[in-house]
Amino acid sequence: MHEMSLMGGVFEVIEQTISQHNVEKVLQVKLKVGELTNAEPDALQMAFEAYSKDTICEGAELIIERVSVQARCRNCHQEFNVKSMFFLCPNCQNTSIEIIQGEELLLESLEVE
Repeated sequence: MHEMSLMGGVFEVIEQTISQHNVEKVLQVKLKVGELTNAEPDALQMAFEAYSKDTICEGAELIIERVSVQARCRNCHQEFNVKSMFFLCPNCQNTSIEIIQGEELLLESLEVE
């Protein structure tokens, strides 16, 4: 379950962020999770609960925003949503594409008190 290691990285960022501020409690954590991370929201939720136990994040709400896969054709420069794992430009049928969205795992925001 790679969601545990992903959440470990998220908690490193959370700890770095809250160490720079006077935070008593984290109320909400918002993540942006690209579809290509293959991270399952339920597994991320379980990992979040495990990492937050006995911390100031315990009981915080985890909000996960899924980010679709978008690509840009290196041939015609068309940007498009990738609907399947068949990476083909719908405009010129070229297979030389660049992923521009959908691989990220970002800590979007923290709501704290």
